[in-house]
Amino acid sequence: METTCLRHEVAAGLIGVWIVACAHTGSALSQEPQRAERIAVPPGTVAAAEIDPVRSQRFIAADDLQDFVPWWQEAVQRRMPARQESIGVSQDALLVGALRHSHQIRVFSDLPLIRETAIQEASGEFDWRMFLETRWRDTSDPVGNTLVTGGPDRFRDHIWTGDSGVRRRNIHGGQFSIRQQIGYQDNNSVFFLPNDQGTARLVMNYTQPLLNGRGEVYNTSLIVLAELDTQVANDEFSRQLQSHLLEVTRGYWSLYRERAVLVQRRHFYEEAKKIAEDLRRRQDVDASRSQLLRAEAAAELRYSEILRQETAVRNSEARLRALVNDPELGMTGLEFVPQDSPQRFRVPVSIERSTSLAAENRPELQQTLRQIQAASVRRQMSQHELLPALNLVLESYVAGLRGESNIGRAWADQFAVGEPSYTVGLQYEVPVGNNIARARHRRRQLELRQLQSQLAATLETLNLEVETSVREVETAYAEMQAKYRAMQAGHAEVQYITDRYRALPGDEASAVLFLDNLLLAQDRLAAAEFGFTVAEVTYNLSLVNLKRAEGTLLMSQQVEQVRTQDGHLPSIIVNTQKEIDKGMLTID
Repeated sequence: METTCLRHEVAAGLIGVWIVACAHTGSALSQEPQRAERIAVPPGTVAAAEIDPVRSQRFIAADDLQDFVPWWQEAVQRRMPARQESIGVSQDALLVGALRHSHQIRVFSDLPLIRETAIQEASGEFDWRMFLETRWRDTSDPVGNTLVTGGPDRFRDHIWTGDSGVRRRNIHGGQFSIRQQIGYQDNNSVFFLPNDQGTARLVMNYTQPLLNGRGEVYNTSLIVLAELDTQVANDEFSRQLQSHLLEVTRGYWSLYRERAVLVQRRHFYEEAKKIAEDLRRRQDVDASRSQLLRAEAAAELRYSEILRQETAVRNSEARLRALVNDPELGMTGLEFVPQDSPQRFRVPVSIERSTSLAAENRPELQQTLRQIQAASVRRQMSQHELLPALNLVLESYVAGLRGESNIGRAWADQFAVGEPSYTVGLQYEVPVGNNIARARHRRRQLELRQLQSQLAATLETLNLEVETSVREVETAYAEMQAKYRAMQAGHAEVQYITDRYRALPGDEASAVLFLDNLLLAQDRLAAAEFGFTVAEVTYNLSLVNLKRAEGTLLMSQQVEQVRTQDGHLPSIIVNTQKEIDKGMLTID
């Protein structure tokens, strides 16, 4: 009994020395997960290598994780045995696929094109307009005055008129029209001479506003507003495009995380199964029924977690498929195998530099500035509309008249016989109180003030987003280091308890305690590895989110917009100039 106790104390002391040495030197074993050599153990115990096949995980100093490769990464980046078909995906390839195929991006890309049509619509106010009007009127009225017909008791009059020409409003507000009128008239009045009259009249008219409605600035304001609205739509497209690419990136790293957690859960499930199988073999020697039931319960609990995690992986794949819409991603059931590994080196960031980039590149800021420009234009328009209406009216015409329905000679006479008639006049109108214009002007002033406040709020929001994004990068890296150290401690704890457990005969009361401690330590190690996986994914996402906060996400991906024709309609195609192997990779 004394020999056995001495052996236990010596083993525990050696393990403690090994733990302290690893903590101080940061030395590592092999980077690749390897199965430790079997060692001779007393009958009725479990070898530590059979408990934890990754106990040789290489650890490095926590302040430099660039060269650290966790044991599960290789398994994450290869096809899982339970899946029949798989395809390799990378972050850049998914982004390119989304740019080319995403239905949501197509929805976003149509917004500037829709707003752009307002420019043409506003310019159309200055188009020439052709018009044509014709009418026949047949009158039969009783006569109450002999001077109407000179004798007949009913006045019968037959008139046909035709009116055609062009008119246009110019950028100075003036209305110009030229029209040719022709007609035919015949009635039963004895005073109507000559009979069967053919008439022609060429009329020119020009009306120029002198107060309300005058000037190029006022009359082209709707075009300026349409152009600003189109630019706002382009900024909105840029913002939505960055947000969608960020969602695709989140989807990729979510897939990586869920697959890594699945690999981890399967590993710890196998560890619990090994303990249960070993105890089952030793039931007739030194293992108790309670130990076996405890190990089997732990294995079943971990298996239930695997089932839930497999669903999480498939949900991540479905989310990526819905975000990207790339035909190469296939239908439901195809396994997505991530090819990019998380970066674990520190990226230097600066709040001042990121704030400067955001001020230059964030589309939200450009949107607000253009909205302020548009509000200023509307305010100027409303101020102009406070003026009364004062119009100069100019009109001139020439006319011809022939009998016997000779419209052609009447048309020629309008240029050859007589002289032009003309009219010059002024039109003045002002609403009493002018409430409509005054209310509109006040509304425009309030809208401008509101947008100026909105600009200040937008700047504060952007500064807040940049500041928090920079801090998130720094915090995420520090968190990843802390999670790494926790994972180191968890590995050391599992190894220590495993060695103590294997050194105890199974029928001792302390062996039951160490079994519980071993299973709990494995759970803590699983939580630590999960925490590190979440931390490294969070760090990589924080770097991408910082680019979005700076407004440089599209530039970092070298995204460009190309305008093309899709049938008879314009279309915007979004592509990238990065040298990327866009094709998906088939995994053996």
